Amino acid sequence: PPLDNTFRVNSVDYTIPGTSHRIPAGTFFQIPMYSLQRDPEYFPNPDQMDPSRFLPEAIRGRHPFSYLPFGEGPRVCIGLRFGLMQAKIGLVQLLKNYSFLPDPRTLDPMVFDPVSITLAPKGGMFLKIEKINV
Repeated sequence: PPLDNTFRVNSVDYTIPGTSHRIPAGTFFQIPMYSLQRDPEYFPNPDQMDPSRFLPEAIRGRHPFSYLPFGEGPRVCIGLRFGLMQAKIGLVQLLKNYSFLPDPRTLDPMVFDPVSITLAPKGGMFLKIEKINV
């Protein structure tokens, strides 16, 4: 995710189902999106890219709030569908015309820059991009 956490405040009192624990209205919550998306309970081998994680059967098999790229609920990003469509079109065009290879200047394993406002790799991310001649 571009940020490691997101924050919310509940607007009404809430009792956790099956318990007597009550969360009063106005409670400030920190939602650790980075940690959720790296939790092996939801995503085995979380640091490996595995496109099969996003197949419909894989999505149905995990908690619906373990992956929150656009938030969720009444505050979900209004650009969700447009952003996904635009990203898919862009990826198709890039992958159709170019091959992408790791460059030795990119740290492996990736180390995040501790002073960056967003999650960004320390020292940058470099790829070798080669045009595919068809």
